[in-house]
Amino acid sequence: NCVQCECNDHATECDINGVCLGCTHNTTGPNCGQCLPGFYGDATEGTTDDCQVCPCPLTEPSNSFSLTCVLEAPGQVSCDQCQEGYAGTNCERCASGYYGNPQVVGGACVPCACNGNVNISEAGHCDTITGECLRCLGNTTGKHCDVCRPGYYGDAVNAKDCRECGCDVSGAFSSLCDVTTGQCSCRENVMGRTCDRCQSGFFGLLSGRGCQACGCNRTGSVNQSCDEEGQCQCEQGITGHKCDCCSHGYYGFHGNGCTACTCDHTGGNCDPVSGECICPAHTDGDTCDRCERGYWGRDPTTGCKPCSCSAAGSSTPQCNLTNGQCHCREGFFGKSCDQCAPGYYGYPACLACGCDVAGTNETFCNTTLGVCHCQDSGECVCKTGVSGRHCEECVSGWFGLSGENPDGCLQCFCSGLSQDCEEQGGLTRVPVSFSSTCILNQYVCIHVKQQNLLLLSAVPVRGHHSQSPLMSYGGLLSYIITFYAEDGLGLSNQEPQVLMRGGSLRELVIYTDMVAPSIGVRTQHDIRMTEVHKKAVSHADFMSILNNVQYIIIKASNGTRLQQSRITNITMETAVEAQEGSEIRGGVARLIESCVCPPGYMGLSCQECAVGYFRQPRSELMSQSQKSMFVRPCVQCRCNNHSDSCDTETGDCQDCQHHTSGRSCEHCASGYYGNVSGSISDCLLCACPLRDNSFSPTCVLEGVFGDFHCTACQTGYEGRYCERCSSGYYGNPSLSGGVCSRCSCSGWGSLHLPCNALTGQCECKAGVRGRSCDQCEERHIQRGGECVCEYQQ
Repeated sequence: NCVQCECNDHATECDINGVCLGCTHNTTGPNCGQCLPGFYGDATEGTTDDCQVCPCPLTEPSNSFSLTCVLEAPGQVSCDQCQEGYAGTNCERCASGYYGNPQVVGGACVPCACNGNVNISEAGHCDTITGECLRCLGNTTGKHCDVCRPGYYGDAVNAKDCRECGCDVSGAFSSLCDVTTGQCSCRENVMGRTCDRCQSGFFGLLSGRGCQACGCNRTGSVNQSCDEEGQCQCEQGITGHKCDCCSHGYYGFHGNGCTACTCDHTGGNCDPVSGECICPAHTDGDTCDRCERGYWGRDPTTGCKPCSCSAAGSSTPQCNLTNGQCHCREGFFGKSCDQCAPGYYGYPACLACGCDVAGTNETFCNTTLGVCHCQDSGECVCKTGVSGRHCEECVSGWFGLSGENPDGCLQCFCSGLSQDCEEQGGLTRVPVSFSSTCILNQYVCIHVKQQNLLLLSAVPVRGHHSQSPLMSYGGLLSYIITFYAEDGLGLSNQEPQVLMRGGSLRELVIYTDMVAPSIGVRTQHDIRMTEVHKKAVSHADFMSILNNVQYIIIKASNGTRLQQSRITNITMETAVEAQEGSEIRGGVARLIESCVCPPGYMGLSCQECAVGYFRQPRSELMSQSQKSMFVRPCVQCRCNNHSDSCDTETGDCQDCQHHTSGRSCEHCASGYYGNVSGSISDCLLCACPLRDNSFSPTCVLEGVFGDFHCTACQTGYEGRYCERCSSGYYGNPSLSGGVCSRCSCSGWGSLHLPCNALTGQCECKAGVRGRSCDQCEERHIQRGGECVCEYQQ
């Protein structure tokens, strides 16, 4: 049986195996179901246009740069074998290091010609369109990096040795030179490749205007050359820049030179023209042996030098005859008294600067003299935290001016809540003693108050102060340590001497070092409680720790193979108010801040919550914000407007008003009801049934309309509002003064125990009368527990 060839309409014949013969329309394959290399499409569609020429990037043979392509999606062709130098989905652009425009008929990508002066591994080293080299190396430039860049010379193409011109800034017109020889363009009378020297007979290269002629006198000079200053080399007895006059001890300059003076009694001085013997300049006396007034330093040859004492700064025009020092007035300085002395400004007036040594920048101060320089305007140069013309006050946000502080003043801590503070006055230092004593040996540590570590003695701080630990800032932590060990040296000696840990929201540990004591020597350590000399610790961090100290650890172990160690006499100074009229023994306590706190805070450093505020729970704070806080914020007491005070730590309200109760005054007090919402009338008196006639100590709100019901009616009362009497009681509690009384029905005279709920009248048996049915009616007598008619006897 013969079947029809399946060639997708691209061939009309096939062999006996069904393989199509002579596939057309750019197809191939056993069934003509594939496109030939260089074509793309779906050959199974069965049309003459199934396989199209690959656009890589154009269909013209001159612009096809990939042997194959693939159909990624309908209408999307990707060339997958771009030739070297081509890039892009359709080989439509040049790769790095090539240039051209393959999208123009006849266009192609050719290698960039940069003469080996680019980094070919660096993408974008040449323009992919124009071929211009963009990142020339080796001090080259040009479209093809083929010349040395301005200011350099050499062979950029072959030798690749572009070197800096090095033109002399004074001798050359510019920094540019001949790109081949390197010769710079020299100014007038200047020579050398780099224009670095004057021509012979010229000088003044450094003037920047070229060199000028030496002009040496032909009679008086050895030759026509001179040095850089223009000084010619003179013959003996001749001097001057141009060698055109007689030197000291000679006279009569003429064509043959100068003649020596014969004036021994005047030190060889004579008139340079006539040769007459004369004294040296500004000397006096028959033998020229002293200086004239206002001169000093007599020299037998040159004479005396002028004192040049400043008229404004010196007390006399005469200076010291030996060293020339003038006699300066107060506030003046210098050999001629022509400068202002340290601590003065504005010559010739030289007024006192008046700079406060404590607040002035140390580089402007003379610690020996105790004075500081100022600027020409009289303004003193202040430390970081100091201001004022004389550096006499702290800048806003700083306090406590002190010469020991490198910044002059301390930044206001104020628990990070305020920048407005001042130094608290009227304080004195007093030591607070700790009774803790620790004895350490190799195995046992005995501590008076608590078990201690083997190598460290812990001092519990909080609890020893009746006031804020912040008052210890600036005071001394002191103790005496004695230890015994086999060797006084060891690794423990390199460990910190004192560790202090604390902080509220961020726990910090800081430490300080001390020189290790010697074995068996009773040594006292005094440590100042301040961060000024520990730059790694900020003032804010130190105060944060001091505000909430967890512990202070004092190292007790030193040396190697410790045998015993003892720490005693532990004290920490704190600041207290000085009593008026009493002697201040511990010295004035400084550096204690007094802050202007925002609402809700109190304390010298705003470290406490004010009345009516409490610490916001940590759970309400964002973890990120806690990193920038020193204390938990103080927020208003949450007492629903029924109390003005609460516990500053827990927030529990105190003295709830308006008949409220609870941690937040959120409940009505016993005997009251209502919905607590912040109004003074939130809780109303329970009316059970009347406010002035109530028979339940409690009631509760019920429903959404403000109704209530009484919850503890007294015995004998019942109803929603205790408004009626229970069975066995009578009365009308709904009337002012009304009560429920127990029924007193006689057991023998009444039909049953309950009585009338309003009147209390019992229901009597026949022949019985009375409210309680405890009497017999007239003409009745009681017999056998009942009333019988007396006629029936």
